[in-house]
Amino acid sequence: MVISSIIRHGAWLKNCRFIYKTPSIEISRAGSSFRPDNTSKMQTTNEIKLSLGSIVGCKKVSVYDKKEYFSFQGIPFAEPPVGNLRFKDPVPVKPWQGVKQCTKPGNPCVQIHEFSNQLIGSEDCLFLNVYTPKIFDSNELKPVMVWIHGGGFTFGCGDDELYAPDFFVQKDVVLVSINYRVGVFGFLSLGNSDVPGNAGLKDQVLALKWVQENVHHFGGNAKNVTIFGESAGAASCHFLSISPMARGLFHKVILQSGSALNPWAYVENTVPRAYVLGELLGKKASDSEELIAFLRDQTKEDLIAFQNKVLSREERRKLIFPFVPCREVSGTGNNLLTDSPESLVKSGQFAEVPYIIGMTSKEGIISLKEDPGLLSKMDKINGDAIRFVPYDLCVRDNVPENVFLEVKKYYFGNCPVSKETLDQYVDLCSDLEFTIGVNNTLKYFSRKGLKDVYVYQFSFEGELGFFKRFIKASVPECPPGEKPS
Repeated sequence: MVISSIIRHGAWLKNCRFIYKTPSIEISRAGSSFRPDNTSKMQTTNEIKLSLGSIVGCKKVSVYDKKEYFSFQGIPFAEPPVGNLRFKDPVPVKPWQGVKQCTKPGNPCVQIHEFSNQLIGSEDCLFLNVYTPKIFDSNELKPVMVWIHGGGFTFGCGDDELYAPDFFVQKDVVLVSINYRVGVFGFLSLGNSDVPGNAGLKDQVLALKWVQENVHHFGGNAKNVTIFGESAGAASCHFLSISPMARGLFHKVILQSGSALNPWAYVENTVPRAYVLGELLGKKASDSEELIAFLRDQTKEDLIAFQNKVLSREERRKLIFPFVPCREVSGTGNNLLTDSPESLVKSGQFAEVPYIIGMTSKEGIISLKEDPGLLSKMDKINGDAIRFVPYDLCVRDNVPENVFLEVKKYYFGNCPVSKETLDQYVDLCSDLEFTIGVNNTLKYFSRKGLKDVYVYQFSFEGELGFFKRFIKASVPECPPGEKPS
């Protein structure tokens, strides 16, 4: 048995370039409390006339070099997906009259907040933000980077509370960040033309079309667009790169800690979960039309409250999030994904553009957050074979004991799983949930002969490490036997 570990051990991959493997300063996802409040002295920009209407933004000052830049937040790119548009593919926003004030973020999409566990957001949430160092200079258009946030396709948003633009505008880049529907609102599927699935990914496509049509108004070059994202945002970028629907809307891709081939990023068929959700809410529907009419009549609070209960006990051992990208039935409308990402990537059906792809050395530490009680019950994991076996071995439903023991030995030697072997457990989770999928992505890039592919790994544990502070856990600064370079 071979456990792929290209990235961890710094190996070369044919046709892919290993940029560096070195401790690097970790930048915390700083919240608004870390940023200076200059709203009291806010200056608005001049009016910008877009194809659909006029907007004004505001001027801000970078925390890095104290230079001024221009911020446009809460720009609508789609009609509010409410009423009969709930769960449907996005509809482009209609033109508006007057001047729209785009000086503060739009609503986040409906979700349970990642850290407060409170319900936040609105279904009227399809907004994007543009940050630019310079406007009204069409003679010197700047590179554009479009940020797609992570959050397991279940939470997150694109505002600057977590992802600030200061570094990018300092580097003369026009930054665009977007919202997309998450959870049941973005990834419910009924396998028909009304609700084919992947509405959240199609939100991203519509936002990229908006960028192509409008970014030049902000000094951005629509012919030089890089999409980049982290975790589910990276998987989103990967999905976009394998879908004909997004072809030509971007020119470079950066995948940070995620791939469409990660086990949490894709489920073949989520239609049964829609029916389970209906039953949990009190409706045993006989067909999809009856079910969708019922679900569209439910409150956002009830839909969110029950979305995580659709997984069976067995499914919860294998899966993290219930509503994620899925295969759409061909011919059921405007399809983004009609085959599994593995099949599409294996057959070479992806955008042949430059890629950067990589991870941190301890991605699996997030598993401690997803299961807060894990540290107190680690001894019970020793006999739970399904936690140890890689998905691509295709034996997870009936794990042979020798496979289970070999994998366990690879990571833990003769030691039991316990608090004392937490570091090894994090490595196991890193490989299962991230490394194997990323390595397989690189393997298929290599087979296709892509030359502009770069690989990285971050392995520095800094004082501002976000999850380290949040879950109060620590792992060694570098993998055993390695020294910072």
